Amino acid sequence: MATESSSAGACLKMRSIYVSSLTDAESQSGGAHRTSGLPPDQTDGVDHFNENKVTASEEEALDPIQLPQSTHSLLFSEPVFSLPYGFALGLFTMSTTCLVLVLVNNINTNDFPADVMPAVRTAQYLSILIALLMEEEIPTGLYLLRMIPRQSLRQKFPQMRYRKFIFSSMMRIFLGYFFLINVLVVLRQATEVIEIFYNVLALEFVQQLDDIAFKLAKMDVFGKTMQRACTAKCFRAEFEKKRLGTSRKLSIFLKAIYFFHLCAMFAGMLYVTVHQMRGDYHHDLITVDFANTIWEGAWVKVPSRLPSSQQYEERTLVYSHFNGVYQKNGTHDGRPVYQETRKFDRRPYEEIVPAEIKYCEDISAWVFVHEDIRKLKSSKKTGCHNWLLRSSETTEFDLLNVVGNWKVWIGVIGKAEVTIATNVCKDEMDCNLNGQCRDGKCSCNHEDGARYLGTHCEVRLRDACGTITGEVHNDTWTVTYLRSWSEDFWSGDELYEEYSRPVYSYVAGHPDWDINAANETSPPFLMYSGDRWFGGHVPKGNTTDEEAIWSAVEYHAFWSEIYKTSTFLVSDSTTGR
Repeated sequence: MATESSSAGACLKMRSIYVSSLTDAESQSGGAHRTSGLPPDQTDGVDHFNENKVTASEEEALDPIQLPQSTHSLLFSEPVFSLPYGFALGLFTMSTTCLVLVLVNNINTNDFPADVMPAVRTAQYLSILIALLMEEEIPTGLYLLRMIPRQSLRQKFPQMRYRKFIFSSMMRIFLGYFFLINVLVVLRQATEVIEIFYNVLALEFVQQLDDIAFKLAKMDVFGKTMQRACTAKCFRAEFEKKRLGTSRKLSIFLKAIYFFHLCAMFAGMLYVTVHQMRGDYHHDLITVDFANTIWEGAWVKVPSRLPSSQQYEERTLVYSHFNGVYQKNGTHDGRPVYQETRKFDRRPYEEIVPAEIKYCEDISAWVFVHEDIRKLKSSKKTGCHNWLLRSSETTEFDLLNVVGNWKVWIGVIGKAEVTIATNVCKDEMDCNLNGQCRDGKCSCNHEDGARYLGTHCEVRLRDACGTITGEVHNDTWTVTYLRSWSEDFWSGDELYEEYSRPVYSYVAGHPDWDINAANETSPPFLMYSGDRWFGGHVPKGNTTDEEAIWSAVEYHAFWSEIYKTSTFLVSDSTTGR
């Protein structure tokens, strides 16, 4: 009981001193409310009220200014040629190196995703807020520079150099901005939600190595010297605060810095978002190769320009006839639609209905379709459900990133290897070292006795192969130049090409093909069709030269029915390079 009474008395005495001090403070400040004349219960109530009602300026005045417990502080609290100083500098170098490696790796990639799912986009903007909340090096560095002046540091610790203090604070600020830049770069290139949070947390871990190392050093993990440095008196000292007006200005300044960082990072992210939503990161031109898959029994609607229009007939569909360049034209289900272009000059077809490659959300896959080709004659399915080839299930926005074999319809579902490449080049290597990359497009060379053709200069035509000879009859064939058609439209040495291969015209030498005025067929030709070379000729009929030229310009191996055009030669499957 005596012990309890003494404890109670001590508490009352301490509380009386606290109340008395508050009363004196109020009387000195001219306060109207007093507690000395109130009963004990009312005094307790007023006392409790005043304890909790502390203004922002009073709370700020109660917070002491102390040096951050971080290895960055060792850069000014310890001598330059000491172990703690070297440890702190090495740790800063290691953190900076990690951030540099991340930044260089991502900048070298420099590929923004074509688009992202809504969940990913939401995570990107949320991660900006998270990163700004987690980043403390910039506000800490600015706060220290503002609140600890030269005189205050010299008064407390004369041996410390203020320029080293400034150097340490500036290193904090540098590391903080380096962290934010890395976060923005990582977010702009992200494609998965979990990837975003993992990367942001990993960057934050690198930035906080100084705090982690300091705590470990205090626990004597790195030796007594480091422990003494991290438990030095300077980390317990309280520095004199500046006057209230200066603190308020600093508070406004720090808020402005946070707002600036928020706006800058949102603007950087918004730039990518706008371009993604406009489709600016999609490939404009791609080259597609369907290999040599064949489907016997496709139901094909005859093009309307032919007399038997609107009729379906059974044909052999050679998928390689649809090889070539596809051009972006519109969108479907949030992804680009790629339409087939002419085999002659890679421009849009004007008469032939082109094939399309597009994405279908209903089946979560990219598909190859043609509105005039059906699986069954009686089938009413159109669009995505009338696919001829389809990729594996994916949500990928970039067609070039679709992996795995495609399913192909050949009467039953089979497998096909589809090769897709962008037509944009970055350097000469993308042009197979056979051309120059100019404005993202390969300009193929014609030198050293060879001419290079194709979107990536992948086809070599030796000058010696400009004229070829048959093995049996010594018949002669030569490449065709466009100027031979019409010098009004073409000049120079532009070749007549189909499927990025030259077209050969018959000259002479074969007893059955020597052409004279009485013949009713045009001179024989050798032409590539996607995976094979064909030799044939077409009837002259009443076709004018202009119509013949237009037929060549709009040529398509499937729709021009290369198999039916008086074909007399067919090669094995070959790339013909």
